[in-house]
Amino acid sequence: MSHDHGSARSAQRAVETLAAFGVRYVFGVPGAKIDELYDALVDGGPQLVVCRHEQNAAFMAAAVGRLTGVPGCALVTSGPGTTNLVTGLITANTEQFPMLALCGAVARRDRLKRTHQSMDASAALKPFTKYVGEVDDPDDVTEAIANALRAAMTEPRGAAAVILPMDVAAAPTGERIRGPLPVPALGPAPSERIRRAVELIRDAERPVVLAGLRSAAPDACAALRELLAGTDLPVVETFQAAGVVSRKLEDHFVGRVGLFRNQPGDVLMAHADLLVTVGYDAVEYDPGLWNLDPSRPIVHIDSVNADIDNAYQPAIELRGDIAATLTEMGRPLAGLRLSEKANAAIAEQRGELARIDEEAKAAPATELGLNPAAVILKIRDLVDDDATVVADVGSNYIYTARHFRSYEPGHLLFSNGQQTLGVALPWAMAAAMLRPATQVVSISGDGGFLFTAQELETATRLGLRLTHVILRDNTYDMVAFQEKLKYGRTSGIRLGDYDVAQYAGAFGARGIRVTTMEEFETELRHALSRETLTMPGVTIIDVTVDYSHNADLFAELHDGVLA
Repeated sequence: MSHDHGSARSAQRAVETLAAFGVRYVFGVPGAKIDELYDALVDGGPQLVVCRHEQNAAFMAAAVGRLTGVPGCALVTSGPGTTNLVTGLITANTEQFPMLALCGAVARRDRLKRTHQSMDASAALKPFTKYVGEVDDPDDVTEAIANALRAAMTEPRGAAAVILPMDVAAAPTGERIRGPLPVPALGPAPSERIRRAVELIRDAERPVVLAGLRSAAPDACAALRELLAGTDLPVVETFQAAGVVSRKLEDHFVGRVGLFRNQPGDVLMAHADLLVTVGYDAVEYDPGLWNLDPSRPIVHIDSVNADIDNAYQPAIELRGDIAATLTEMGRPLAGLRLSEKANAAIAEQRGELARIDEEAKAAPATELGLNPAAVILKIRDLVDDDATVVADVGSNYIYTARHFRSYEPGHLLFSNGQQTLGVALPWAMAAAMLRPATQVVSISGDGGFLFTAQELETATRLGLRLTHVILRDNTYDMVAFQEKLKYGRTSGIRLGDYDVAQYAGAFGARGIRVTTMEEFETELRHALSRETLTMPGVTIIDVTVDYSHNADLFAELHDGVLA
């Protein structure tokens, strides 16, 4: 920080600090306790996106952080404006999307009174963030925001919040930020440890790589791909690492793990004599569910310490920059070949992956609707490799997780830490802003869609181009099939139908209901076509599906993995 005798409103300095750190977007809902910052944004700084609900502003800010590595910012007023952020903050923090919330508050003199919109915002947000600070002095505004942004971007990444009382935002300050202060880089893990880890991998007969969320960062992903290209090592992805294995390295890919028991990836991991986890975080897939032999050695490669668990006690931890560590390992591992037997086992599980998809593709529609797995596979067939696909939570998430392939990290997004309903549309909107002229598809149920559907107005106002697919059955089905298995009956899961054409039309979007796979393919092809990609437009395709087989599928899920 430097002392500058030309003073300015601290609200102005706050906006300058966001810009200095490379924050490109501010999402929010205005209000009297934060209007100083809204006024400052008129004069420059990040682009302001006014939303219809603070929760969605937080979802979008977090998605920008997830997709770019630089936090998006949610800018909200005091009281309910701040408390409405909570679901977005806990989702971002658990799933490690970097974001910042700037929250207005009553003037300092009213801080402890039972007055209009006064509350202990700092205490309210503390459980949902990795950093929260309330600024009491205008000279502290820039440093508080700088530290919050650095906390959000330091691994494990997450949500940070700064509370700005309205009188502090209005007061002048001479303090300012000189320029960006990026999180300092780490080097590779110590070379002696790398040498030992390489020996373990070379001596293993059936080593398997489990790629986790931090392996999806651009440099970590590039280094992992480089390592794979020179070896026979098979890779299993977590949901958050979807896309780490490129199309070129397809023969190393043995599926994704998370919800189901005994997926091809689980089978391969169960038979491995050594596991190499790269950027894996326990929140993604509880070690107790997949590491049934905790005595088997694990090489843990990450930028943060392992979370020790009864089922997760690494033989060796390589802590340092993931990309730098993998690059150091790449040279001594180059040319690593597995035995014929090990490669045959990998090929067998890759065959099983293909069989699961083929079987799903072949399941016909019924009088209740289309086969949901076939709908997901049809989307997979029709999108390009650079498309961004976002799955909401609900039964659609189970099918997308199981059947959708992605070849670039950050292009297939799930909420698998909090399993937050309603994220698909706001996350897709952020992707459409950041990746214009590429295909963006969000998928939800009819329930999850209405959690955040008011943001359709924001999407059309911004001229975004995206396609949202609703898999409709007019129930909260993911709850329904779990109740059925537990109690033999359901409760509280029936929903009413709604007319998506009318609903979408009210916001200037196009909504259409389809009943056959041919209609679905025609509509999706049109929505995704290259000719129309440069034109603004939101399309919602509402497709009725038959979820009656979900209870059978549920038998293959781990206990307690669904919200």
